[in-house]
Amino acid sequence: MRLKRFFEHLTKPFVATAILTAHSVASDTNHTASTSGFWFRGKELFPIDDQIAILRAADIDGDGLVDLVIANNSKSKINILFNMTGKTNPASLQTMHRLKLNELPPDARFKIESIASEKRIAAMVVKDLNSDGKPDIAYYGDPKELIVCYNRGTNSWTTKRFKITDGLLNPNALEAGDINGDGLTDLVLLGEQTIYVLYQKKDGTFSEPERIPFTTSTKAINLADLNKDSRLDLLLIDWDSETPVRVRYQNPDGTLGQEIFFKMPQIRAYIVDTFGTINEPLLVTIMANSGRAAVWQLTTNTAEHLTANLFEGQFSTFPLSQTKESRGTCWTDFNKDGLLDLIVAEPESGEITIYLQNTLGELTYYKRFPSLAGVTAIESADWNKDENHELFLLSPAERLIGVTSPDPNGRLPFPTFLPIEGKPLAMTTGILSSNAPPRVIVMSEKDDIRRITILTPEGPTKTVKLSETYKANPLSILAHDADQDGLNDIVIFTPYEKIKILRQLKNGEFEEIDVDPPGGATGTIWGVSLDVDADDKPELILPQKNFLRAVVLQEKPSPTSTNITWTFKIKDQINGIAGTSNLRAITSIPTTNSTPVLCALDLGQKCLTFYERDPQSAWQPVKSIELPVLNFTRVFTLTMGTDHSTALCFVGDNCVGFMKLAGKVINLTETDTYETPIKNARLLDVIAGDLNHDGLKDLVFLETEEKHVDIVEVTPAYKLVPGTRWKVFEDATVRSRSYLGSREPREALVIDVTGDKKDDLLLLVHDRVILYPAD
Repeated sequence: MRLKRFFEHLTKPFVATAILTAHSVASDTNHTASTSGFWFRGKELFPIDDQIAILRAADIDGDGLVDLVIANNSKSKINILFNMTGKTNPASLQTMHRLKLNELPPDARFKIESIASEKRIAAMVVKDLNSDGKPDIAYYGDPKELIVCYNRGTNSWTTKRFKITDGLLNPNALEAGDINGDGLTDLVLLGEQTIYVLYQKKDGTFSEPERIPFTTSTKAINLADLNKDSRLDLLLIDWDSETPVRVRYQNPDGTLGQEIFFKMPQIRAYIVDTFGTINEPLLVTIMANSGRAAVWQLTTNTAEHLTANLFEGQFSTFPLSQTKESRGTCWTDFNKDGLLDLIVAEPESGEITIYLQNTLGELTYYKRFPSLAGVTAIESADWNKDENHELFLLSPAERLIGVTSPDPNGRLPFPTFLPIEGKPLAMTTGILSSNAPPRVIVMSEKDDIRRITILTPEGPTKTVKLSETYKANPLSILAHDADQDGLNDIVIFTPYEKIKILRQLKNGEFEEIDVDPPGGATGTIWGVSLDVDADDKPELILPQKNFLRAVVLQEKPSPTSTNITWTFKIKDQINGIAGTSNLRAITSIPTTNSTPVLCALDLGQKCLTFYERDPQSAWQPVKSIELPVLNFTRVFTLTMGTDHSTALCFVGDNCVGFMKLAGKVINLTETDTYETPIKNARLLDVIAGDLNHDGLKDLVFLETEEKHVDIVEVTPAYKLVPGTRWKVFEDATVRSRSYLGSREPREALVIDVTGDKKDDLLLLVHDRVILYPAD
């Protein structure tokens, strides 16, 4: 059961005002059958307490019978219903008491014991958590803490506590399963900004929680084998999103792959289970708005054609640790395997994280190394021609520029510091003269004067003091041949300022030029170097309103003066697809044609737009693709994997994204839908189990407006066929008390508790468990 909301009964007590009725399929007669072959014996009722929730099942005492485990938040404890089928249960007779209104006597199938929790339990799992063959209990609740209760046998328990204060208080926040492929059961807890994983060690204990970030809002998690490779994959659920389901497949090496997004209507509940004769993993959802149920199957399809020789391949994201600070990122071949790896700054902790690209073209975590704090920019360049790329780190917070490179053991040493006058403000690397290695270009501030310093391994080679009237801090610096004279210049982008260019002269000196950007200065100024006309001379691409302009710096003689002024000549324009477009980044993609395809990230239209030249040489949009994630600031092409496939790479502060330009795409394909015939119904939740004992799992829907159970068969072709349904109870007012509880029935479980090898149905209703034994 995977349900959007955690019910009110967990946060406040209620008074039951409904009387259970005999109008159900499992009435108190000896046998009742549906026309679809669903047979149940008379129902059994087990009153416990108000505010019971999270019904789980396992053989706790090892007697071969399935016991029940349930959180009892009215008494701050966990109730264990030990299965006494075929045994005597004198304890139930000893505890008989005068029955209250609406209270029914307990049947003798279960003996109730308890474990004190002293918490309001929000999530709970029951599995073997130390590999000793006995099911254990882990739960998370308020006060916020993760508790593991180890089953020592004979109803004795030992407890281990993990202080995690930002876990989500909902029943879908805790999972147990082998998430790294080592054969041991791990614990996974969903937090507000991250996922905590407690890996089980070989000695049966858990490691300290490790963090796994996620890309966008996540309200529920689930572990399931979705691709039938015998490895558990991670599902991430955001109920109200346009892409409510995301998946991270577990790789053969036990790491988690990138997040894949699936677009579908918003959902209120879901399950993942195996169905049909080949145990196919299917996703079953209940839509949030219509209440319609749907069955989804994972399919792999050929990528759709975009333009030229490009295809709309798989889009995925790789989440980074969350930060509210500006952070530096860089792509370089860290381990010299021919694949570009991702280098990421951790501004708050003063560390650098290395993510290695594997042969499949996916990123995997490598290590964190201590470094400078507050690193806002990382550049990679071989500035000393030793065939090793150094990493250059800008830390305005520490007023330092650092340089480091990996040693032969794969370790990244702490950076050494480059000589800089004053506080560094911005940094880039670039080639400033032909046949010379890249240089490090830094803007710094000292005594309220900005200056540009050009650095080599031997030290500063040139320092250019900027105009004393220039007091602002730049957003970025770019090495670019602005006037296309064959010499790279230094372009400085500053919010609400003219674009400052240090134009390189033939003698290697620089002249300072201030040029108005097209349309005037703005607060979101940025620029990239891009050859849009295929003449091997890159233009400077600048944003203006809902379009981009490709410009070249040119002289503009003054009619009234001998002084030469400079301006931007507009060579080309790339328009957004709408008046509200906001083009934030652009790149070119090489194709088999003579001219490249341009690709622009449009934040205003929430899409990625591809452009080709028309016969009149104007750039025209040919395809727009809606993206599930838009918080990126850069886009460029990247070669990925050992097959060297081309992909678009998107970079943001908290994630990177990829869209392959060929290959296969994983989709969720809807195989069937179902609308309950119950009038005025509301399907709240769904579970799966074989209730007609034909070897195929059925679906059990909980309907909460008319208080029904609605059973639906799933055919081998994954079609939904109505089975049977019945009303669980009738509403009735008792002593004028109004009902303050949650929608009912609120939970269900399908499992064999009678020991006859047939699945039974259990419901959680008000303060009790109802058992419908299979016949």
